[in-house]
Amino acid sequence: MDDAPPSIDLAHLDDATFQRLYNERIEPCFAENETSRVADVATFRKRLWIGLPIAIALGVVVLLWAQHLVAALITGGIAALLAYGYAYAPLAALSKKLKQEYCSAIASAMGATFQMGGFQPPALQRLKDLRLIPDYARSSFEDLFTGVHKGAQYELYEANLEQRHTDSKGRTYYSTVFRGQLIRMHFTRNFLGVTIVRRDAGVFNAFGGGTVDGKKLERVGLEDPKFEKAFEVWGNDQVEARYLLHPVMMEHLLGLETGLKGKKLRCAFENGDVLVAVEGGNLFEPGDMFTPLVDPARARRIVDEIAGVVRVLDQVLTAQTLRLPPSA
Repeated sequence: MDDAPPSIDLAHLDDATFQRLYNERIEPCFAENETSRVADVATFRKRLWIGLPIAIALGVVVLLWAQHLVAALITGGIAALLAYGYAYAPLAALSKKLKQEYCSAIASAMGATFQMGGFQPPALQRLKDLRLIPDYARSSFEDLFTGVHKGAQYELYEANLEQRHTDSKGRTYYSTVFRGQLIRMHFTRNFLGVTIVRRDAGVFNAFGGGTVDGKKLERVGLEDPKFEKAFEVWGNDQVEARYLLHPVMMEHLLGLETGLKGKKLRCAFENGDVLVAVEGGNLFEPGDMFTPLVDPARARRIVDEIAGVVRVLDQVLTAQTLRLPPSA
């Protein structure tokens, strides 16, 4: 856009700046899709009024024919689910289109790009090597934000990781072992050591921090007792770890976890990267498609989720400036 407003610093986003972002970038996207939403809601209701009676009728037929209540309920239930899926399909397609548009608009305003799918997950193997994510057999990824903030590159995306199991009868099934957000932040200055932050593991802390690429990690004590109870920190450079994980940084990490509606945040500082894994839900979604789209609250939620990542970037940049000399 030639008339696009300047890039927005989400690390210092106030209400006035958000309102400008919403008015100029996001509200037009919502407004353009509102007519389609109303039409798709009408289609949903029409299809459901047709599909549900058919599902009930199928259940009754099975009950009369097979004289089996459970079979009738299962048949009717499956038919009802299929009817609902068919009815909701136009709204699902619109939701996907809308998400691509407003996420791209938000990303563009902050000098970033957005890709819904079809990308190679950044730093995935290193996240696994550092035990920030568990082993898995199959995976899927979506919603990649890529950008630069004050010279630091970042990538934020969602991951769904599943492990394969075999039951006693030889049947294969999968269970989710990680669902949430993965983040890579890359800085021009390398860290002097390796620092890994995990949620307090209780009695398992006795097993220590292990090694990373042959480097033994020692426990790092935190300044604030509140964070000392919540986190376990391991590293091979005690001085740098304390510079990085000062109380303000820990507050921002907890804020990031809360902003992403997640839990069990863990992260690592290594070479020039900060790698973060947060177990959470499916973010950046448009929300309820049965209510009007033109609502700043929809956009504010999504912007705040992304802003938490940028605030952590800011804190790492500050910590590096304090710890490392200009020539580092």
